[in-house]
Amino acid sequence: MRRLIATAFALSLLAACGGASPRVADPSDDEVVRMEEMRITAARTEDGEYVFDSYDAGQLFEEGTRLLNAGRCRDAVERYYDRIRDEFPSSRYLPVAMYNGGLCLQQGGELEAAIPYYREVLERDAASRDGRHAALQLTQVLVRLERWEEALERSERLLLREDLEAPERLEGLARRAQALLGLERLDDARRQARDAMSYYRMQQRTGQIADPYFAAAANFVLAESMRLSSEEIELPRGTAQTQHEALDRRARLMLDAQREYFNTIRHTDAHWAAAAGYRIGAMYDQLWHALMRAPIPPPQRELAEADMPVYEEEYRHELADHVRPLMRHAIRYWELTLMMVERTGVETEWAERAQEDLERMRTLLLEDTDPETEDEGAAESGEPQASEGEGEPQAVLQLPTSLRAGPGARTRAALAVARAPTRPAPRLSALALAR
Repeated sequence: MRRLIATAFALSLLAACGGASPRVADPSDDEVVRMEEMRITAARTEDGEYVFDSYDAGQLFEEGTRLLNAGRCRDAVERYYDRIRDEFPSSRYLPVAMYNGGLCLQQGGELEAAIPYYREVLERDAASRDGRHAALQLTQVLVRLERWEEALERSERLLLREDLEAPERLEGLARRAQALLGLERLDDARRQARDAMSYYRMQQRTGQIADPYFAAAANFVLAESMRLSSEEIELPRGTAQTQHEALDRRARLMLDAQREYFNTIRHTDAHWAAAAGYRIGAMYDQLWHALMRAPIPPPQRELAEADMPVYEEEYRHELADHVRPLMRHAIRYWELTLMMVERTGVETEWAERAQEDLERMRTLLLEDTDPETEDEGAAESGEPQASEGEGEPQAVLQLPTSLRAGPGARTRAALAVARAPTRPAPRLSALALAR
């Protein structure tokens, strides 16, 4: 039989046990000694005697942190950090235990499970350094879960804090831009991304922000907002000239987006460089599909109804010749992205997407190409091929000249400078680091 006896003991805690905030105790702190509640357990042995044991929140925290540092994250949370919450709700160890528990679960991929721990920190000790870090990590989790409304609200509350360091404020600005993009508020996302990049450039001159991770994240949002705006432009029904005007508008936005993807790559963060390289290829892929699905414009001269299927088939065939360079551009960008990922060794979901789409596009290009008739030089340069017979090439939608050129040396150079990411790991409590 085992029973629990609760009592309060006046114990003087060693400085190594830490305090409510995630920093090591400092001799200059208040000299008032905080008293921790203690639990005593009594167990009866077989011969009828009692064996007593005692523990407090500090000891539970020490054991939990030991398991956390040994990589036993779930054990640390369930066996020790949760017990501090359940048994010592007024302990000064509670906020730091909850922060470490949330961080532990987040790093293990249990994003939903991490949220209540960060919220507990913010409810108990929002003004502390652990509260600040919990707010940053909670915002990241909400972005990763694509809970955009909550991420926007949390990022805005985060940016109201006056204790943010320069890298943390940049992170908040970038997170707000990501949330706005997720909510498809493209104009607002564009403005917020530019604000974040301006802040980064200003702080970079003072040397306060060394890591470009969140600057690259904001630049990626800017590029994405332009890409999404371009893809909203659909080719309408009408003449080839009408469609060409819409295509020109889309092409201009595409080139703006491509420029910002290049700028994202130049920040030299491997994760965002891979994302940007993938997206450039995906843009050309999307445009190719949009062109091939576009309504066929009417012929310039009247045709018999029986001849229309032949006209439509010939039009699609000739259009495919004109836009085949887009397929090649997509392949080229994805190949370069995979080369960069392999060189840097970064693990990113963008590499998997690039590999899958690259194989799909290569297969599609092989199926679409007639090796006996294709002029390889014309295809590489993006110039339309001459067709035999009486065709009417002026009626075929033309690819804008700006989209016919290959990626060129500047793309290779931009991807070549990408390196492994230097973004620091999420902040473990100073109490845990002191162990």
